[in-house]
Formats: sequence, C-alpha cells, structure tokens
Amino acid sequence: MTPVTVPSPVDERTDADLARALADGDRTALESLYARHAPWLLLRLQRRCADLGLVDELLQDTFVVVWRNAGQWKGQGELGAWLWGIAVRRLVDALRK
Repeated sequence: MTPVTVPSPVDERTDADLARALADGDRTALESLYARHAPWLLLRLQRRCADLGLVDELLQDTFVVVWRNAGQWKGQGELGAWLWGIAVRRLVDALRK
C-alpha cells in the first residue's frame, strides 16, 4: 500500500517538476498544479463565457485531461500555456454544441 502524502500549502516544485511527477502518477502534483493554475484559468474562462456552471465544468474537465495526458507535455514552453490550450479547446467545443 502506497503511503498518502499531504501536499504542503505551497509546493516548492517547479511546474516542470510537477508535470513529471504527475506523469508518474503523483496525485499531490495534480493538487499542487490545480492550486497554482486553477485561479487564473477560471478568470480567463469567465472572461470568455458568462455561464459560470459551464466554466466550472470546463475547469474540471481541463484538469481531468491534464491527469490523463500529463506525459504529453514535453517541457517546451510554459506549462501554463499548455493548460490554457486545453481549457480553451474545451470551451470552444462546449460552445459549438
């Protein structure tokens, strides 16, 4: 049984370190990335969509995609740009429906 670790309020690891840890299945890395990036992603999505329920769903969907595809970020460019790319594609897809 794998011991459960509780992330510190401020994770000192870089985004790149967190992405690598996430690709290895580290749930605390996902929690840290969420805490670090969800606030600004939420604001950017809210500026583009007035439906707050949809925005919340899109934010959650974004981090589900990040969890499932963490190994796809190759470390080139900023992780935040990769996250925004996922979020905005989710928004466009939702608005098309």
